[in-house]
Amino acid sequence: MRFKTSLRAGQILTNNELMKEFSVANSGGMRKSNKNNVLVIISDHTKGLYDDKYYGNELHYTGMGLEGDQELNYRQNKTLAESNKNGVDVHLFEVFKAKEYIYRGMVKLCKEPYQEIQLDKNNNERTVWIFPLIIIDSEDIIDSSVYDICYENKIKEIKKCLEKI
Repeated sequence: MRFKTSLRAGQILTNNELMKEFSVANSGGMRKSNKNNVLVIISDHTKGLYDDKYYGNELHYTGMGLEGDQELNYRQNKTLAESNKNGVDVHLFEVFKAKEYIYRGMVKLCKEPYQEIQLDKNNNERTVWIFPLIIIDSEDIIDSSVYDICYENKIKEIKKCLEKI
């Protein structure tokens, strides 16, 4: 039996509301609920460690692990990699403003996961897993001003870094 949520795409939740709705942990970018057989993934654009990117309508989501090379068969990386056949529903949230989790809907892998080089939390190069995802049964209804604010904040961060040089 599939987990049913009453959330609508574009709805904004707090972390506590997200935890309560899906019965997941209070932190992490990949949160699994064995009780509900769901995986909640969070693409937090306010933090710079993971480099999640859109290519058209595909979100290329960076896997789990803050330090060193990521493993495909490690915890929720494995759950997400096998999600098209393991029966786990995957729900996507995006964060453009701290503490505001925007529900995007259910997602699925649209291509095979692949690897690329990114920096870890210690600024060391490492190999990460990237999961190409598409939103299913949902429209992109996020107000474009949300993206603009996120972009403006990134520009401010870059300017601060340049001033220190």
